[in-house]
Amino acid sequence: MKKLIFMLLLASVWAVGCRTLPPVHNIERQTVPGHNQQEVEQAIIEAGMKARGWQISKVKDGLLLGTFTIRAHQFTVEIPYTADEYSIIYKDSENLKYNAKKNTIHPRYNRTVANFARAINQKFLKQ
Repeated sequence: MKKLIFMLLLASVWAVGCRTLPPVHNIERQTVPGHNQQEVEQAIIEAGMKARGWQISKVKDGLLLGTFTIRAHQFTVEIPYTADEYSIIYKDSENLKYNAKKNTIHPRYNRTVANFARAINQKFLKQ
C-alpha cells in the first residue's frame, strides 16, 4: 500500500513538473478608432497605473515601454501605438521560464498581458 501511495505521489509530481508552457501571446494591432495619438497614449498609461504592478515609460512618440513586476518575476513589453491602434509585444523577462527557441513562457505572462489589454480597452469604452 505504501508503495502504491509513493508511486501515485511521484507520478503527480512528475505530471506537474512536465506541464508544457504556452506560447508567448502578443496583442497585435488592437484597433481604437476615433481617437488621437495623445488620447491613446494617455489611455495606455492610465490603464497601466490602474492595473497593479505596471510601470509605463515613454520611449518616444508612438512607443511606450511597460514593465510588470511581482516578487522575483518581471517582464517588459513594448507598446507601439498610433491614433488608430496599439500593440503589446514581448521584449524581455526574468524568472518566467521564457524559451526563445520555442517562444514559450509562464502562463501568468499571457494572463497579465490580456488583463492589461482589457484595462486599456475599458478606457476607450468610457470615453
